[in-house]
Amino acid sequence: MSNLPFTYSPDKVYKEYKTTKKGLTQSEADLRLKRDGFNQLTEGKKHGKLYKYFSQYKDVMIIILLIAAIINLVVSIVGNSPEGFVDVGIIIGIVILNTIIGYIQEDKAEKALESLKEMSEPFSKVYRDGEVKKIPTREIVVGDLILLEAGDIVGADCYIVETQGLSCDESSLTGESQPVQKFVSNGLPQDTVLGDRTNMVFSGSNVTFGRALCVVVATAMNTELGHIAKMLTQNKPETTPIQKKLASLGKILSIMVVVIAVVIFVVNVLVLSAHSIIDALLTTIAIAVAAIPESLPAVVTIVMATGVSRMAKRKAVIRKMHAVETLGSCQIICSDKTGTLTENKMTVKSFYVDDKIIDADSLDKKLHAQLLNAMVLCNDAIPNKNEFLGDPTEIGLLQCAQNYSVNKKQYNKAYPRLFELAFDSGRKVMTTFHKIDNKLYGFTKGAPDVMLPHLTKVLLNGKVVSFTENQQQDYNKALQKMSEQGLRTLTLAYKPKLGKSDPTIKDESGLILLGIVAMQDPARKTAFPAVQKCRSAGIKTVMISGDYEAVAKQIATEVGIYQKGDKLLTGAQLKKMSDEDLAKVIQDVTVYARVTPQDKLRIVNVWKQIDKTVAMTGDGVNDAPSIKAADIGVGMGITGTEVTKQVADMVLMDDNFATIVGAVEEGRRIYQNIQKVVTFLIGSNLVEVFSILLCTLLYPQLTFFNAIQILIINLITDALPAIALCVERAEKDIMQKPPRSKKEGLFSGMWQFILIQSVWQTLMVVGTFIGAYHILGATPEANLTATTMAFVTLSLTELFYIINIRSFHSIFTQNPFYNKWFWITILGSFALTVFLVAVPVIAGIVHLTPLTIMQWLVSIGVAITIIPVMEIFKLIRYLVLKKRKNNN
Repeated sequence: MSNLPFTYSPDKVYKEYKTTKKGLTQSEADLRLKRDGFNQLTEGKKHGKLYKYFSQYKDVMIIILLIAAIINLVVSIVGNSPEGFVDVGIIIGIVILNTIIGYIQEDKAEKALESLKEMSEPFSKVYRDGEVKKIPTREIVVGDLILLEAGDIVGADCYIVETQGLSCDESSLTGESQPVQKFVSNGLPQDTVLGDRTNMVFSGSNVTFGRALCVVVATAMNTELGHIAKMLTQNKPETTPIQKKLASLGKILSIMVVVIAVVIFVVNVLVLSAHSIIDALLTTIAIAVAAIPESLPAVVTIVMATGVSRMAKRKAVIRKMHAVETLGSCQIICSDKTGTLTENKMTVKSFYVDDKIIDADSLDKKLHAQLLNAMVLCNDAIPNKNEFLGDPTEIGLLQCAQNYSVNKKQYNKAYPRLFELAFDSGRKVMTTFHKIDNKLYGFTKGAPDVMLPHLTKVLLNGKVVSFTENQQQDYNKALQKMSEQGLRTLTLAYKPKLGKSDPTIKDESGLILLGIVAMQDPARKTAFPAVQKCRSAGIKTVMISGDYEAVAKQIATEVGIYQKGDKLLTGAQLKKMSDEDLAKVIQDVTVYARVTPQDKLRIVNVWKQIDKTVAMTGDGVNDAPSIKAADIGVGMGITGTEVTKQVADMVLMDDNFATIVGAVEEGRRIYQNIQKVVTFLIGSNLVEVFSILLCTLLYPQLTFFNAIQILIINLITDALPAIALCVERAEKDIMQKPPRSKKEGLFSGMWQFILIQSVWQTLMVVGTFIGAYHILGATPEANLTATTMAFVTLSLTELFYIINIRSFHSIFTQNPFYNKWFWITILGSFALTVFLVAVPVIAGIVHLTPLTIMQWLVSIGVAITIIPVMEIFKLIRYLVLKKRKNNN
């Protein structure tokens, strides 16, 4: 096929790409998909499993361990020491085990994120077997007939065969910031540059206005976007704020390791002269191993990946990982009304026709034929077997018309759309033109207040008469009455089209009123409890609607957003206010009515100016700027346009406000679990560092923990239990606390836990070592037993501490048995500790010795003291915070 489809006529395109005006058959599309593959860009070279595994060896901790193994190997060869070879084998074994665990964790996280990517993949509307179907964009094939509408993302390079005022944003390809108007043509010159190919639309561009039918001429890497992608390398994975904080923490720990290691090395070699350089170096390596929480990045990744998967099960798909953290600090939720707080199931309840309000089933089909024509013809919803695809309001109009035996398919065939003035959020009206009984009519529907100035006549009891001032007053009274009942209203009008010129905006003036349609969209039953949950969590809920003041206020009151004393602002009032004026009252406003997408963006920016973390929902193409500007942009999975979904941080697959609240709760849980993991691992590693440092300074002549023993502790009593913390459920009061400030650090309020824990555990471990050494006679054998008791004390005190850190409240107020994985890892870690010490052969290999029952009881008794110490600290902390809260 030619690479210049823009030079073709529409007829030649159909012929060249072997398709029809009804699109492809499903069987033919399946064949082409099998032949050409999925319509997706190649993501660059993906590394194989072997590469991923060996990349684990780049880790600083692994490098340190390998250096330790080499040093041990050299010392063993020079000193002809068989025990040294055993140490080398153990270190290498631990290295391999750590790299395998790291690989598995990384692979699991990668797969979780891939599955989430699939959940949020874009969809396109194509004609298959003559019917419009919504399919994943990656299943588009060459020859498909695609329907494009405002808000869609173009999924492939296409040739336009029909269009109604189509404009596209092609800035990602051409750099042109202004939308480009598109037209049907009989072919353009071969030298036409990309930006001037007005009969084509290109993959990755956004439809900003109008609609069109297009034939797909290129997919995947054969598109213009694909040609660019070939020149680009794969993007680096997104780095979240928490990961950046952990990287910063890693640098601090590295500096601390270097300083402490140098001090110990100098003390051993130059001051005390108690060890050889090799021994001093091995002690230094042990400290380095103790100081680095090697499992922390992997465990935090697992916390986030499992949390994101849990959100997906709750119908909230995270598209950008930073949203997970930001959700925990969300202070304001700005929500749409329709579909988010309401069910988005529009049902026609009544009409205002012939100067009176009548029930939806009381129309006279003959007398009100033009009204039914307007309901069906000025309508973009698409019949699809026994249902309709499209906007819920338009679907509601079609379902009402069906009750009068007015069929959308038949009317489309009998009275095809010849021209249209597509809906625009600025005009708030839509007009289509059709030939009926050899006359061309324009049918218009739009917001009643916007339509009113354009109404000059009215169809009254079958006759066209002037639209008098009295009738205008009745029109407004009917509108007010419908709005007070919480009904959404649309005005329908028509006008014979005069002349042969193409339609313009002028054709939307001098209209003949057909009537007002009143529709109901009931509030979701889940909305009220979700709003109450937000209130108890210190989150302000704001409703932003394009509906009338009365309708917006009625729904907002019903779901608990609007309460006595709250303020309501309309779009007209907003326009009269400066940003400074809005900032003064914004915290008192809970409802905005008759606002534009530009107003939404302004509201978001003013909230951010007063330093609030704000979430914004939206579904239309014009909502994209406000969603992108918000700290947490929330797109709608059902009614949302593809453009909106792509800029959103999170997509609601059920368009439900309660899902946002559930996501906020999950975001808080994830952040809280990360804090627990970080607190536990950092505290545990500090205990190891301080214990080695203190014992080396006090008793440089004695042997204490070596690198192998520290590695074992880090593996069996740090990493495994920490992973179990990933699936801890949220604290009971997690949604009774105010949102954390976005300026709040990861360790805010945690340093006290880390400090108390690490100081107490260090005293217990060092005290056990010193006490056992002297009580047992201060001999080399006593040294070995004392080291073993200190090893057991350190291992068990970490296990007892993690039991305590499961909750920032007293553990005696919690159900201890809900997390079975936690207890499995605790018992498993305890069993491994017993195995290492109690089995003589194994104990000898890791430089330990079996203990007596009394020695075991002493070590356990000392270790368990961490629980009452931390419980007392929690009680003091609770009383201080309570007093501080009361004083405020």
